[in-house]
Amino acid sequence: MRLVLCDAHRLLIEALSAALSTRGWTIEAAVSTPSDAVRAVDLHEPDMLVIDVAFPDDAGLDAIRTVVETYPETKVVVLTGSDEPELVREALDIGVAGYTRKDQSIQAIGDVLQRVDSGRLTVDASLLRHLAGKPAVTRTSPSALFSSLTPREQRVLKLLVDGRNTADIVMRLRISDSTARTHVQSILSKLGVHSRLQAVALLHGEVARQTQRDEAATRRMSRVPSAAGARLGISGA
Repeated sequence: MRLVLCDAHRLLIEALSAALSTRGWTIEAAVSTPSDAVRAVDLHEPDMLVIDVAFPDDAGLDAIRTVVETYPETKVVVLTGSDEPELVREALDIGVAGYTRKDQSIQAIGDVLQRVDSGRLTVDASLLRHLAGKPAVTRTSPSALFSSLTPREQRVLKLLVDGRNTADIVMRLRISDSTARTHVQSILSKLGVHSRLQAVALLHGEVARQTQRDEAATRRMSRVPSAAGARLGISGA
């Protein structure tokens, strides 16, 4: 994968460039200003731009918007030390494909880039918790909120948590685009939130627990026939 990296801290960007290069990534350019990042994207047409959002006068957000709108084949991942919810929301509203923190291992950052490359919206879990706000904002438990959704809405929510977009939902559930969007709007209404990201932030933990319960139930069911056969003296031969 071909990358352009942008961060105001030159030592960090050089270290990140060297580390990713040793792991097989091709670094087309490593720059320190948003304007240089846009020029590098225009010149190299990379698969991905990895950029900090914390630049003066919203220059980082402006560069991200330019790349998303002008170079749609280049995915944008924000790699930052800032956890301000408004910055996260604005970047995601613009259309970044990933948003994660600098204070991680190179392996973890590489995993984020791999997930984004595979087409999944990827947001750091700690940032999701910031977006979700304090649990006390709702008196309804996550379990009860999840149970308030229809089985189809639960499947749609699981896909959203997995980073899937509307096109993925349409393909996987074999429904129309309008039906997928209707399900999403119904989910947002029932959860009392205003965006997909807020829905994911609110219930990603409950979805993970529900998935584990479903998998455990499936494993139990798969053992039932063999156990019943053993009691009846039925062999597989």
